[in-house]
Amino acid sequence: MRIIAKTLVVFTLALALALPSFAADDKQAEKDSGNDYIAVVNGTKIPRDRLDQQLTMLKKRFASRGQKLDEKKMADIKDSIVQNMVEKELLYQKSRELGIKVDKEQVQKRLDGFKNRFKNESQYQQRLASMGYTEDQLLHEIEQSMVIKQLIDQEIASKVEITDEDLQSYYDDNTKEFESPKQVKARHILVETDKEADEKEKQAARKKIEKIQKRLEKGEKFSKLAKEESDCQSSKKGGELGFFSKGQMVPPFEKAAFSTEPGNVSDIVETRFGYHLIKVEDKKPASKKSFDEVKGNIQKQLRQKKIQKRLPEYVETLKKKADIEINLPEGA
Repeated sequence: MRIIAKTLVVFTLALALALPSFAADDKQAEKDSGNDYIAVVNGTKIPRDRLDQQLTMLKKRFASRGQKLDEKKMADIKDSIVQNMVEKELLYQKSRELGIKVDKEQVQKRLDGFKNRFKNESQYQQRLASMGYTEDQLLHEIEQSMVIKQLIDQEIASKVEITDEDLQSYYDDNTKEFESPKQVKARHILVETDKEADEKEKQAARKKIEKIQKRLEKGEKFSKLAKEESDCQSSKKGGELGFFSKGQMVPPFEKAAFSTEPGNVSDIVETRFGYHLIKVEDKKPASKKSFDEVKGNIQKQLRQKKIQKRLPEYVETLKKKADIEINLPEGA
């Protein structure tokens, strides 16, 4: 048995449905013995199978990305999961000590929201099975996360103060965050050329775009021709690209778009993708949002940062008063 020295506090305001950490109920705790639990928090045991469950899910997630966890990373992750389970249980116990409760209907509503992500009951049950959950366990997890959120609001968030000076200072020190560069809204038609295309193939593509250009000059609608003739995926939307700023497109395309007046179509533009015709629909000048426009967002941002800073400190105070036993063998 060992006590893990490294503590990773990763609780944030998005605690809901973070790392599941079902503590054993009283009946289950009576059955637990020896290595059936990974930690004991003030007499409440956290079952070992919850750690196994999390590790299995993480391995699947990494495997789906073609990645494999080495032993050191696996050990670090295991330590982190155990510490998170302990910390979450501490917060849950503190919530109950303060009499914080959530309405069962609200818990059910949250569960229903999760279930609605699936096409039918069968898919939902399959997902639960793949996660190793029962619906009762999921309900408990939701309830636990909701009361912890209320605890954070009551004990930390309610005590955070953001002054007008804080808001103004942030605005003045982060001006670029509130600036918007010049933007162009455009559509385009692309006649694609392969990277390895020879001169003959390029000439054929050039002739095709020239024919499209003549059709536009005769009055055919740009969006209609884009749907019919463009080789870009944007053809489905009539060649629409939306608004973009400098640095988002290849240089020749960008230069033509920004130098063309709204309502006009550019001359033929050659890029590494092929030949383009660009119709500029609108332009936005560079702008900067005023302090009053962003004041509310800044307040939320600073508030969240302060809460995230104070939360680990709050958890540490709970740890100092708690009786915590970690039951992980060396090298486990």
